[in-house]
Amino acid sequence: MLEALFRLICEEFKLKGEYVGYDIIKAGNINDTYVITTIIGECKKKYIIQRINTAVFKEPKQIASNVQLVTSHIEKKLIEQGDKEVKRKVVRIYKNKKGGCFYISENGDYWRVLSYVYNSVNYSQATNSVLKAAGEAFGTFQRLLQDFPAEKLYTTIPDFHNTEKRFAALNEAAQRDPYGRKQEVLAELEYLLSREEYASRFRVLHEMGEMPYRVTHNDTKCNNVMFDLNTDAPLAVIDLDTVMPGFVAHDFGDAVRFAANTAEEDEEDLSKVSLDLNKYECFACGFIPQVFDMVTKTELESLPDGVIIMALELAARFLTDYLNGDTYFKCKKPKHNLLRAKCQIALAKDIEAKLPEMHARLARFVPVAKY
Repeated sequence: MLEALFRLICEEFKLKGEYVGYDIIKAGNINDTYVITTIIGECKKKYIIQRINTAVFKEPKQIASNVQLVTSHIEKKLIEQGDKEVKRKVVRIYKNKKGGCFYISENGDYWRVLSYVYNSVNYSQATNSVLKAAGEAFGTFQRLLQDFPAEKLYTTIPDFHNTEKRFAALNEAAQRDPYGRKQEVLAELEYLLSREEYASRFRVLHEMGEMPYRVTHNDTKCNNVMFDLNTDAPLAVIDLDTVMPGFVAHDFGDAVRFAANTAEEDEEDLSKVSLDLNKYECFACGFIPQVFDMVTKTELESLPDGVIIMALELAARFLTDYLNGDTYFKCKKPKHNLLRAKCQIALAKDIEAKLPEMHARLARFVPVAKY
């Protein structure tokens, strides 16, 4: 079935060469992703084909608009800088015969074609060197888009990092307690609600004019960066479907929260959960030099807060889902969401204790006048 579909897509997008086969890319939790191969004489070409998950992204055309605007801007900047590897540093969307970005199948699925980054690799495990390079990639992403007006982008997932709304949902779930689970999570509730002040911090700074909205990626994991296969130099930031207006500290914070956690996100031994300061510093070492001269002093100072806010936000989401009967996050075992919430709370506690050291280490990469 897929073979026939992919042949149709090749024709619809006028892809070069004769279709010869496909491979499944298993990384990624939202869209279904494949690499197809075509052949022209003895030359093989590869393309990325994706089926958009419309349960998450309810307006595919808005995603296409965002990605097209952002990638076009990055490509323009790289060309202006005289970069010789633009094709490997920007993942481009192909247009179909009618100038659209999708092939809509008979059952209503939205399919798109993206350019393939040749001689590249990505990593799921974040070593120190990979983290530094990933920090550089996401920092470069910010730098190249610093003059792009974020208000031109659609908000494809409303309230995605609205931490206040996440805490409000937690309060509501605790009050309703539809599954009678509140009594067993009183300690977790008490801790999270005692840290609710963090939830409004960035909104207040934004309203004071000290933290502007910028173009943010919103899924800053290391496996969303393509690296050169031979040198491990960062090439392209990928998976741009969550690109929206947001705060730089959210992107920085979520990257560190995920990559510098010393344990799995569902570790049962909470004593193993902590923030690895060396990994934190590695990411900052790559990220900060790319952005320090374009962001405000307040934005720089907020980066460590972004790490704890992201941990608290995710803890609130996991605990809310547990109280509501595990309806959002997939669970692999009983009380899985509760365990996940406990892990993020343990991480948040460790981050809070380390905030002074996090600020000190961050300052190493910033001119004194800016921090």
